[in-house]
Amino acid sequence: MKVVEGWAEVARFEDELTADMTARALQAAALEAQVLSQKDHANVVGFGGLAVVRVLVPGHQYRAGVELLRERDLEGDAS
Repeated sequence: MKVVEGWAEVARFEDELTADMTARALQAAALEAQVLSQKDHANVVGFGGLAVVRVLVPGHQYRAGVELLRERDLEGDAS
């Protein structure tokens, strides 16, 4: 589990749309969630591991977030 300033990564995607839909699923289940995009919108080509979009939840909600994503098959690359 990666925790940065109290937020833990529960999923990682290559596109912002999928990450946003995942964050909304977490929010619909009463969990806090936010999307952290490292995409460079000026360049069309991604940069591998540097061009990721992360879905984060507060550290204390990590387990609940991971379990919800597993149940709904929305895990992405990180969990």
